[in-house]
Parts: sequence; C-alpha cells; structure tokens
Amino acid sequence: MAGKKNYELEIMISGGTDASLAASIKEAQKQIDKLAQKAKLSKADIENSFGGMSGKGIDALASISDKAFGAVLTGGKMAAAGITAAFGAAATIGMGYESQMSTVQAISQASEADMKKLNALAKEMGETTQFTAEQAGQGLEYMAMAGWKTEDMLNGLPGIMYLAAASGEDLGSVSDIVTDAMTAFGMQASESSHFADVLAQASANANTNVSMMGNTFQYVAPVAGAFGYTVEDVALGVGLMANAGIKAEKAGTAMRAMLTNLAKPTKQVQGYMDKLSLSLADSSGNMKPYRQLLQELRQKFDGLTESQKAEYAAGIAGKEGMSGLLAILSASDADFNKLAESIDNSTGAAQKMSEVRLDNLKGDLTLLGSAAQGLGIEAYGGFSGGLRELTQDATKWIGEATEELKTDMPTIQRHAKNFKSGIESAFGPVVSFGKWCIRNPNVIQGTVTGIAAALGVFKGVQTAKNAV
Repeated sequence: MAGKKNYELEIMISGGTDASLAASIKEAQKQIDKLAQKAKLSKADIENSFGGMSGKGIDALASISDKAFGAVLTGGKMAAAGITAAFGAAATIGMGYESQMSTVQAISQASEADMKKLNALAKEMGETTQFTAEQAGQGLEYMAMAGWKTEDMLNGLPGIMYLAAASGEDLGSVSDIVTDAMTAFGMQASESSHFADVLAQASANANTNVSMMGNTFQYVAPVAGAFGYTVEDVALGVGLMANAGIKAEKAGTAMRAMLTNLAKPTKQVQGYMDKLSLSLADSSGNMKPYRQLLQELRQKFDGLTESQKAEYAAGIAGKEGMSGLLAILSASDADFNKLAESIDNSTGAAQKMSEVRLDNLKGDLTLLGSAAQGLGIEAYGGFSGGLRELTQDATKWIGEATEELKTDMPTIQRHAKNFKSGIESAFGPVVSFGKWCIRNPNVIQGTVTGIAAALGVFKGVQTAKNAV
C-alpha cells in the first residue's frame, strides 16, 4: 500500500515538475519581454545584452546539471588540448617533409608524376624503417645531387637506407658516401643495393665502419675506378689495412699512392717491379683485377726477408703507401680468404644487418616513432591545403596593406575612422542598453527578481521530485 502511495506521489510531483518547468520558462520569458518594452529595444538587442539568453537558453540551463556541465567542460578542455597538440605535431612533421621533398624536386627536376612515386617511396621507407620520411627525402636529395634519375632513386634508396640502419650512421652521410663512391667506380645507380651490401659486409668483418670506408673511398675510388677495379676488391684491401690500424683518410692516401706508383712507375719503382716480375697488366695488355695484383704481391713478398719487404714496399708504394701495402701483405692467408669470401657473399647483407639491429624493444619503439610520423604526414596532407591558402591570403593582404600604407596614408586613416564607426554601429544597442540600465535600476531589479523567482519555483519542484 505504501509503495502505491509513493508511486502516486511521484507521478504527481513529476506532473508538477513538467507544469512548473513550462510556467518558469514562460514567466522568465515574460519578464524579458517586459524589459524590452520598457527599454524600447528589440528582443534581439536584449538577448545580445544577456549573452544570448533567451527562452531556449533558459530551457538549456534547466536541463543540464552542474556536475554534468563540469564533466563536459573538463573533458572538452582535455580533448581540445589533445587535438591542438596533435594538430601542431602533424603540422610540424608535415611541413618538414613537404619542404624536403620540394628540395628533391628542385634538384632532380622530377615531374609531378615522378614526384608521386618518390613521395610514395619516401613515406613507405619512413613507416617501415628506423628513419623518418623526411630523412628518406634527404637521402633522395643526395641522389638527385649525384645526377640520379627517378628510376635510379626508386631502386637505390632502399639499399642505402638499409646500409645506414645496419651501420648506425646518418642517412644523409651514407647517401653521400654511396653516391660519390659509385660515381668514382663507374657503377650504375641500379647497383646501389649491391654496393651497400659490400660496404655492410666489409665493415662488419673488418675493424672499420661505413663512415671510415667512405673516407677511404674519397681518396682511392677515383683512381681505382679509372683502373677498372671493382668495389669488392678495393673493399678487401681497405678491410685488411683497417685490421692493421690503417683506416679512413690514411688508408685512402696509402692505397692511392701505391696505385699511382704502379700505374706510372719511375725507374726506381719499375726496377723493384721487374725484380719481382710484377706488372699491372696481363699478357694481353688488360689491367689485372686488383685482387689478383694483391695475391701476386703477397706471393712475391713471401720469399723476401723482413728488411727486403720493407725496402721493396717503400720502393713500390712510396713513403705514403708503404704502411698500407705492408698491412695487406702481412695479413694471414686465413684472414685474407675469410674477408674475401664474406665480401663475395654479401647479397642482402645490409637489410639483414639492419633488421638484426632493430630486433629489440628499442628498435620496436624506433619503428613505432617512424610509423607515428608517417601518420602525422598523412594527417597534414588533409589540412595543409587550407593552411597554405590561408597563409597566402594573409601574405597578400599584408603586402597590399603595406603598399597602401606607403602610398596613401590618408586612406589608412579613413579606414581607421570607418572601423571605429562600424564598431559603434555594431555595439551601439548593447551600449545603449547598458546606459539605460544605469538610469533605471529599479526596473532591472524587478525584472531579475521575476526571472529568479520563476526559476526558483522550478528548482524547488525538481528538488522535491529527487527526494522521492
């Protein structure tokens, strides 16, 4: 029985709530209408003066609790902050990438169709390797500077990026090393992956790294390339010297001096070569492969005493090349053959090594960061057009305003006066209403009291209902 009474009471209060709501809203709206008539202002002016409060506004205030509003406000602020941060990050990443690829296009003179391919590759490598898409673009820039065409860059970028990842070197510097050395060796851009594999394997099996090998190639690659020597054989010699502590520029200087002396021997150099029955060319007049020359030198020097080895090395390679030549000749057969075999079987070495380096949590996080940057670039593509248009319009407007300021100051002053008039026109009703309120405080007090009373009735009924 008690339950039935409670149920009936709840229905009654609920009905009262609905009735009080309608009455409260009606009364509040009535007070606003009276105020409009007394102030001799339009309804729109009154609503503007109250911050847009109208019947609908009062209805909305009555339907939202303080707790709900607070939660929405807090969540809104957090969401806005997150969106703003994501927007800013995407813009920063996207602008950097866009600028880099514009540089690639400017240097390579690639067509729009070609740039679509290059953009797709740069983004793909940025999402799947430890490097970002912008860094991939830097690699393409070095290729473009070396005169590589679009297809060359499309074929060459993956191998170079794998080499940089395998060696831990900067992608831009590795790209520079590869493109410069390949040009010196007379290699085609399509061979870049193979070149990268040779450097990766040689650096992994000798006491050197890609950067130091690149420094060596700066000195010796032009001479070795002119002789028709392969990168594999030169890398073998470089690796053997590195194992003896002769690296980078020192190794390049030593090997260049040796090759230069052998190519154009003086009488003294020719004398030592004749004693060893040594020549750069075979019986047909063709240049012997560099590895064959090294093997013959090793065999000839085996029959010499230690003092003779030093004398002959100095006589053939000169003072600058003596130490490098002795390092190659002093390596054991096992070390010589092991390094040669590893270089000869280097296919896929750069990619395998890069994958091993990233096969850990740090590598996973690195790949995650690269993928996130890829997402930022794609997001930037969605709104960059609007930002560019807005920026260009602003730039145009500033330029026009500057010219107008230079040539027609009176016009600027007139604009200022017009702006002031516009402000006064737009906000005149609000200002007038404010002045009227000051002159008629009793009317305002009565109106506010009426609105408060109307809403108070509604709130009281709501409280009664919630207590049931």
